[in-house]
Amino acid sequence: MKLGWFPRGIVVAVLLILLILTLVPLFLLFFLSAKDNLDVLIDFWGIPAKIKWENYQLAFEAIKLSLCHSLFVCMVTIFGSLLFGSLTGYVMARHTFPGKQLIYIMLLGVMMIPGILTIVPLYSLIVMLKLDHTFWGLILPYVAGSQLLGILLCRTFFEGIPNELFEAARMDGGTELYLYRKIALPLSVSILITIGLVTFLSVYNDYLWPLLVLDQSQQTFTVAAVNLSSGGRQDIGLTFAAYVLGSIPTIILFSFGMKYYVNAMLNGAVKA
Repeated sequence: MKLGWFPRGIVVAVLLILLILTLVPLFLLFFLSAKDNLDVLIDFWGIPAKIKWENYQLAFEAIKLSLCHSLFVCMVTIFGSLLFGSLTGYVMARHTFPGKQLIYIMLLGVMMIPGILTIVPLYSLIVMLKLDHTFWGLILPYVAGSQLLGILLCRTFFEGIPNELFEAARMDGGTELYLYRKIALPLSVSILITIGLVTFLSVYNDYLWPLLVLDQSQQTFTVAAVNLSSGGRQDIGLTFAAYVLGSIPTIILFSFGMKYYVNAMLNGAVKA
């Protein structure tokens, strides 16, 4: 009995230590966001004599527009990547056509190319199409890149759906669009939410591409948050307060979508 409890106790202790180490940066984020520069520089670890709640008000005023820009770009990108990724995945899973396997291998090859290597030619293409300084210059490359994950996961998932479901619907006169909307999509909710969460994180946290494409009035949250501590200003409390406010959409999204994300991961994100 004791021998069985002891290893389990070690595992629990290690997990608790890892949890504490994970929460330490979050604690510091909240802790420093409530201090002014003088408190931070004089006594970094000390408890501030007065919590500076004004940091949150000033930070919200500074980032509210850019936060809306980020959420708009994320929502449009998620919609586009889910639509095109699931449609392409459905076609590649349920239909046979010449060059199908070659196209799939090419898509996998594109996913293996580091994004940083494509920035210069992609930016040149955006400028040539006159999409620079527009949100479409930001969104279209995001959709083109993020749908690759959707194609990979949706194709594998749709292949695991019993073919009898599709045949029965076809016998009742169902069209391909009907099969896609009424059978494939409802059974793949966990996969679609997983793709949406991953896409949201990658787009919302991106800094370099918005910095290159958009001008100052169109900046997204990541660029605006970094700009708070640039240009000779170094208000640590204000900057950290902006980071806290910027993390709220991510926390809310994962609070509602985590169970679907975990379910997809437990099923390998590839099985029905």
